[in-house]
Amino acid sequence: MVKANAYGTGAVEATRALEVLDPWGYGVATVEEGVELRHAGIRRPVVVFSPLTPDTADICVREELRPVAGDLDGLRMWLARSDRPFHVEIDTGMGRLGVPWQDREQVAEAGRLLASAPGWEGVFTHFHSADTNADSVREQWDRFTSVIGSLPRRPALVHAANSAAALRGRPYAGDLVRPGIFLYGGSAGHSMAPRTVVRFRAPVVASRRLAAGDSVSYAATWRAGHPTTVVTLAAGYADGLPRSLSGTGSVELAGALRPIVGRVTMDFTMVEVGDAEVALGTVATIYGGAVSLDAQAAAGRTISYELLTGLSSRVRRRYAEGA
Repeated sequence: MVKANAYGTGAVEATRALEVLDPWGYGVATVEEGVELRHAGIRRPVVVFSPLTPDTADICVREELRPVAGDLDGLRMWLARSDRPFHVEIDTGMGRLGVPWQDREQVAEAGRLLASAPGWEGVFTHFHSADTNADSVREQWDRFTSVIGSLPRRPALVHAANSAAALRGRPYAGDLVRPGIFLYGGSAGHSMAPRTVVRFRAPVVASRRLAAGDSVSYAATWRAGHPTTVVTLAAGYADGLPRSLSGTGSVELAGALRPIVGRVTMDFTMVEVGDAEVALGTVATIYGGAVSLDAQAAAGRTISYELLTGLSSRVRRRYAEGA
C-alpha cells in the first residue's frame, strides 16, 4: 500500500524502493495517486481503493488503473464501460465501503453481474481490528469466505490481510496481502517490532535563557520553574509535528531526551534543555531515534499513521540508498 503519498514518505520514491521486492502491484486511495505512479513510469498493477464515479472510471481506463467496485451501482457502471481488470469489495464489518456480507439480495445480484464479467480479477475485505482482536479477524474471514463461496466463481485474487493480519501468519493470506504501516516503521499490534524507516528531524534555530517564571509560547501555558534554557526547533504543526504534543512529547537532542514545552506552533516548537549548551544548527530527532514513531504518537494521543501522513510537503525528504 502506497496510498497517502506512501504514508507520508513519498509515493514515487517509496514505490521505486519497493520494486526490488517484485510485488504483484500497488494500492492507492485515489485515482490522482495512481496517475502519479503511472506518470513516474510504474507499470505494475495499481488498485484504486476508492468508490467508482463516472469521472474516476474514465481515468482508470485511460491510465490502466484497477478500480474497486464497492456497490452494485459502481459495478454496473464499470461493466458497462470496460472489460479491464477490477476488484470487488465485501464489507464484513468495517461498515465503510463494500457490498454488505449479510445482505443476501445484494450479494446475489453482485454474483449475477460477476458471473460473466471478463475483467473480474479480485475480491477483498478489510479487517477492522486485526491489530487488537484475533477473534474479530476470524469472524470477518469466515463472513468473507462465505460470500466468496456463494459467488458464481472464485476470481484469481482473494485478499484481506493488512499489516496486522499478515503478521498473524498464513491463515488470512489469501492470494495477496496488503502491508501498509509496517512497511513504514509503524507497529501493527504484533510482537515483531518494525525497523525504523522514517526519521523526522529539525534544526535548532534559536536559544534563550529563561528566568524562573518566564513563559513560553501561546497562552503562556508553560512557565519555567527555575532558570533554564529553551531552544526553538524549525518544525511545527504545519510540518507534521502535531499540536497535541504540546507539553507531552519529547525529542532527542544533544544526546538526551528533552521535553517539548509550551504550545507547539505552526512553524516552531520549543524544547527545554536545562543547562546544556546546544549550538544553533544542532539537529533534533522528533521520532525515529531514541523516541520511536509509535512512542511519539502515543505521547500525542494519536497513532503512527497520523504522524506519518501529516508530514507536509515543506518537509524535505532525504532517502538513504540501500538503507
